[in-house]
Amino acid sequence: MMHKQLLGALLLALLLTILGCANPKPHYIIGVSQCSADIWREKQNAELRMGAYFHDNVELKFAAAYDSDERQVEQIDSLLNDGIDLLIVAPNQVQTISPAIDRAYDKGIPVIVFERKTSSQKYTAFISADNYEMGRIMGEHIASRLHGKGRVMEIMGLKGSSPAIERHNGFADALKNYPDITVVATLQGDWTEESAVKAVKAYPGNLDHIDFVFGQNDRMAMGARRALQESQQLTADSHQPLYCGIDGLPGENGGIQLVRDSLLDASYIYPTHGDQIIELAVNILEGKPYEKETMLMSALASPTRRKLC
Repeated sequence: MMHKQLLGALLLALLLTILGCANPKPHYIIGVSQCSADIWREKQNAELRMGAYFHDNVELKFAAAYDSDERQVEQIDSLLNDGIDLLIVAPNQVQTISPAIDRAYDKGIPVIVFERKTSSQKYTAFISADNYEMGRIMGEHIASRLHGKGRVMEIMGLKGSSPAIERHNGFADALKNYPDITVVATLQGDWTEESAVKAVKAYPGNLDHIDFVFGQNDRMAMGARRALQESQQLTADSHQPLYCGIDGLPGENGGIQLVRDSLLDASYIYPTHGDQIIELAVNILEGKPYEKETMLMSALASPTRRKLC
């Protein structure tokens, strides 16, 4: 009798083992399509990897388009052909990447659009900070620092990208309330420091009387600073403008340090939150509740507002 009970217990354990092997934990492959490669995205990719580390059934595949619409479309199509289960994408521009995103969504692959917007409505979730609000707050900060009077230059990010459009709109709307502040030039950059250097050096106007430069990210603000300092029109005895940007990264050469070192007057912290994006992705894949639209919290980093810690 004892042997029969033991045999029954062993058979039950074997059956449970077989059933467990027949229903293994799903393995998810998540494709990450980054529009570019820079220190902001390096930080975010590190957070994505860390977030995936806590889910042993999640594999990430990264692609960086280096600001090329054509390359990003090709990379998204390649990720789809590889058989990904979910796509995380930061579109390079509003219009041009939409068809590739549509193809993913139409194949039944969930799509998380992050950081930048697309003209497509075919997405599962969107997560970003408020770029319009960033531009507006920076405009208000500049107006406050100039006491409502002065000459300002703006360096825009990549033409056609949603952060560039929205940051400009917020900035312009803020300065409408200050008629004695003149935007002497809105120059076109592409998010890189060198693009700002070239844009400022190509500007035909007088650079001696710029009071404040708003770079739509910290790198372009620093590029404008370098260009103005190298300009023959701006000598050591000249009026020195102030500079502000957006990203506010911690660490060496990040916006927080640049503000602390007084190279930038202010930077707006643009949160990366790769870990939060991974949690959103896993919730979607596992059929758990999630928010379709998520706006991330951000803050101004400036000695005058004590937001440096």
